[in-house]
Amino acid sequence: MPRVLMNFQLRDHWNVHFIEADCKTIIGNRTPYFTFYTEGSFRDFVSRRNLEDMAAFEHSMRAWSRGSNYANLTEEQYQKLRSR
Repeated sequence: MPRVLMNFQLRDHWNVHFIEADCKTIIGNRTPYFTFYTEGSFRDFVSRRNLEDMAAFEHSMRAWSRGSNYANLTEEQYQKLRSR
């Protein structure tokens, strides 16, 4: 399973992007960004990404409305990121 780093932040809406696990290499030709307008849709998206530490994600989300967490993606999920 490919391991990636998911970064997220709340401004007017939830912004999420992924980079390689080395924390500096983009995935594909450019960094893939995702936008979610509700907390529920963001949580639904995250629940399908197999985060390594869901408790840390929940804490970061509630305490600071931003954070980074490693995720283990399926090969199919990883290829979709690469093609965005």
